[in-house]
Amino acid sequence: MRSNKISSELKYYLYIIFTNLRFTRIVNIIFIVQFLGLSLVQFAFFQSIFLFSQLVSEIPSGILGDRFSKKKIVLLGLVLLSITPLLTLSSILLMKDYVYYVILGAFVLEGVGNAFLSGADDALFFESLRSEGNEESYGKIRGKLQLISALTLGIATFIGGGLYSITRYLPYFIQSFTLIGSMIIIISIPDNQKHAIEVLNQNGVPKFKELFSVFHRLLKSTKILFMFAFTTVIVSAINVVFALLPDYFSKIGFSTSINGAMFMIYSIIGGIVATQAYKISKIRVSKLIMLLSLILMISIIFQILPFNATFIFSFLLLYIIIDILDPIIMEMLHLWVDDNSRATVISGLSFSISLVTMLVNPIIGVGIQIFNMRTTILLISCFMIIMILVSYMLIEKTKRSKKHENRE
Repeated sequence: MRSNKISSELKYYLYIIFTNLRFTRIVNIIFIVQFLGLSLVQFAFFQSIFLFSQLVSEIPSGILGDRFSKKKIVLLGLVLLSITPLLTLSSILLMKDYVYYVILGAFVLEGVGNAFLSGADDALFFESLRSEGNEESYGKIRGKLQLISALTLGIATFIGGGLYSITRYLPYFIQSFTLIGSMIIIISIPDNQKHAIEVLNQNGVPKFKELFSVFHRLLKSTKILFMFAFTTVIVSAINVVFALLPDYFSKIGFSTSINGAMFMIYSIIGGIVATQAYKISKIRVSKLIMLLSLILMISIIFQILPFNATFIFSFLLLYIIIDILDPIIMEMLHLWVDDNSRATVISGLSFSISLVTMLVNPIIGVGIQIFNMRTTILLISCFMIIMILVSYMLIEKTKRSKKHENRE
């Protein structure tokens, strides 16, 4: 008889779908700023608090998961994420003086919830795949998950906008209840704790040492310092603007349904570009930088034009730049970082992006309030062109000096 048991691979896909049904993704800023009456700067500050709570919870959650049970940590994270939309919604029942603190608490809970999922859910599914003898397919499965995640998030964004246009409460209730599906799947996954202490010793305290070693390298190398500045500033600035953009689209007259549709398109195109990024890596870095500069210049031209459609398209160009940047960063790593240190530097780079995004959030929020969204994005785009051209000069200078050394 054939077994009706659902494979761990299928459970993994279903878990990613349920967990990425973030129906409040674009409507949250509209609800908080336009309905509750909080400012854009306050919302940007909430985003920073979310990132801060996620960062400070990362290592403790990993240690707890390895010491006790990954399954329990993931379930706790899912419970926190399911409470967050309901807590945000509860603010409408409170006096105005308390609304700020309730929303702040919701962002903190979401950050902690995300940290509890981060890595622990992947490790749980990897152990389950290994127990089925399917660990060799993990890399291929992860590739599919990236596309599924982008598609799910995009579709959920579109549906969330439509639900909000019916009644502003629906996206929050439905997002909260869909996470029950994630919980059911996690409960069905066996929790293999055989190597828990070993993993703890490998992944606990050394993470602090790795981060310190990365920042020590920054102080010793101007080029690595530039690479960090180049990557963190560009990626964090685009991510921050992307988070604040729904409020702007709403204010210029777009309904939440259209808002959701636009962000669905952004997410899907971004996901497709991400899955094809390996092809871009075959292009010479000099040509790639020329391509990036051209895309940015086209984006700036469209930003200057006084039409909403051209502005929407200009931001799509900015959004896909994050994925095209990857081969340039890899080239910098190849030239400036030795093989033994590369993984450590990449880990530190990821941490730095989160840290800089946290700091940049309120700054860009203030910039948008002082100037406007269009002017702020235009300034960011011009700064990006300067950073990309400086990176090109540094890369070429390094290549020339290495050729000179080889001749000698």
